Amino acid sequence: MPPLKALAILVIFFGIASIMLQHRYWLPLSSKGKSTLYALQQSTVGVHRSEEFFLLNYEAMEKDLKVFVYPGGNPKTCYHSIDKKLKSNYASEHYFFMNLRNSSFLTENPDEAHLFFIPLSCQPIEDQDALPRYKELVIQNYVRALTIKYRYWNRTLGADHFFVSCHGIGNRATAAFPFLLKNAIRLVCSPSYDSNYIPHKDVSLPQILELSLPPEGDGMWNDSTMKSLPIQLSPEETHPPRTKLCFWAGYPSTEVRKNLRVHYKGLEEFEIHFVENAKRAFVLDKFQKEICRSKFCICPRGKTQVGGVCLAESMAFGCVPVIMSDYYDLPFNDILDWNAFSVILKEDDVPIMGEILKGIPEDTFENMRQNVLKVSKYFKWHFRPVKYDEFHMVMYELWKRRQVIRY
Repeated sequence: MPPLKALAILVIFFGIASIMLQHRYWLPLSSKGKSTLYALQQSTVGVHRSEEFFLLNYEAMEKDLKVFVYPGGNPKTCYHSIDKKLKSNYASEHYFFMNLRNSSFLTENPDEAHLFFIPLSCQPIEDQDALPRYKELVIQNYVRALTIKYRYWNRTLGADHFFVSCHGIGNRATAAFPFLLKNAIRLVCSPSYDSNYIPHKDVSLPQILELSLPPEGDGMWNDSTMKSLPIQLSPEETHPPRTKLCFWAGYPSTEVRKNLRVHYKGLEEFEIHFVENAKRAFVLDKFQKEICRSKFCICPRGKTQVGGVCLAESMAFGCVPVIMSDYYDLPFNDILDWNAFSVILKEDDVPIMGEILKGIPEDTFENMRQNVLKVSKYFKWHFRPVKYDEFHMVMYELWKRRQVIRY
């Protein structure tokens, strides 16, 4: 082999090896049927993709970002501070509204705003309204009124505007105003590539039921959320002996969940519980000890999102998430290196999931668990916004998107 060709091959080989050492990869070793066996390659970087870039831009965001909130319209479609109805899977929507109201990002001068918030909240809209397409018409009329009264929407046809969309009612209602979905930034609780979620424009809003520090005696917050179970755990309680390999509890509503039942129900190392129509609050309450003694928490695709005790909840318990949802857009994926603190598998990998998890060395697992504890602060809500909490991370995602706006 000519010397120059051999040198080129060596350069390419060591270049690839260097990249692989900087990240954790699941490399294919062999195939079993339709599934592939993987080997874990250890990461040598931290939990951020570029920590220096993130910290510098985060500081700029905290200093400069300004948001103008349009006045609310019909109380059946627009969020109001006295609204206590947004809970359960829509609690993150409520927390975001409340945190934004109490933040330093608000401005009463729309001319200095980088972004404009449309306070739509479709959850209070009832199906009892007599008129056909009532929800769609009310939202369409409200947004149209904003475009007439204010000049800011028409500058970009909504590209520097954002709103929260956490469930199917919101998607159907806002579809009546096409540019609202096409151009405006949506904060989406169930971000999936096989839906009308638009990556790089929309923002993933992680769902979580609990506040990190629920205030004593505050009726508004206590009425709108359940007791905070995992977030109140002490550091000692998040470091129990992890005697079980993995945990999941929920309803087998999708193929990947049904396959979990087929392959792992009743096995000693697996805390797998199938509960009819289980709500996440029920799972957290009933299976708290099981979660605490499990090394991994399985986060399989549900009907609309990665469901069960997942992501934020598993992190609060110091449990490494195993994400099994092929089209799920991981929250803050452009900021955090999810390979450093989670296991990401295909939905078809259910039959070999056990082998993969058992094959992860103990020191590798411990490093991942420590990283879970590091990033858990990014997935917590507080009564008053706290630096680097989920509210600020969502605002940071919005801050980055404001740079694509051209007037």
